[in-house]
Amino acid sequence: MSKHGLTLALLVLAIIMLTGCNQPIGMPGNDVHAATVAVESCYVGSDTLLTGHVDWYKGEMPIWDYYVRTYGTITRGYYYYSALQPYRAHPRKNGFCVFNVPSFTPRNGTVLACTLWYYQSAHSGTASLVVKWPQSITSWPPASDNTLFWAIWNSTDTIAVDTYHASDNTWYKVPLTSAGGMAVLECEGGSLVTGWVYPDSTNGTYADVSGVGANAPYIKVWYEE
Repeated sequence: MSKHGLTLALLVLAIIMLTGCNQPIGMPGNDVHAATVAVESCYVGSDTLLTGHVDWYKGEMPIWDYYVRTYGTITRGYYYYSALQPYRAHPRKNGFCVFNVPSFTPRNGTVLACTLWYYQSAHSGTASLVVKWPQSITSWPPASDNTLFWAIWNSTDTIAVDTYHASDNTWYKVPLTSAGGMAVLECEGGSLVTGWVYPDSTNGTYADVSGVGANAPYIKVWYEE
């Protein structure tokens, strides 16, 4: 090929590439839709009944078990009563947090990513975190502390997992799992109930997360619109 022919061929190729870049295809009738990324936030709100923890004190017999619900700080942890064997929960604490999920319409019915932000205010030991979606809790607040505790503990819908953090009075972020993204979509325009669990059993281990107020947890949601 001559030098003139090579130059002409390169020019034609450049025109084809530029035309392709400026005329995306794939939509019926050659219509083009440029998706944009939007962000929504799921907040706790000002209701003081939306965050806290529910505690299980295990008795020597099941009929002596009792449960205590406390609002405010989201605490997960474990203590045991060592006077008798085997060691009994005294208490095991499951945190809870109810997020308000705004109404939004993601393209293709999926979200790109979700991130949970929370503010750890105190801790002892290495309290790892498992955030669950107890789907059996369909109204708030639940009438029974027993029901709330076991709905959180027995839930198999894990929406976030985080290791322990050694620094208090600090914000931490953790990505939600795919199940977490589905939970946000399922609860769109309503409430997302979450349970905060320390899954192990080291005595005296706990972690506190700030509830309602300036340092309340929130979830960021990225999606195409």
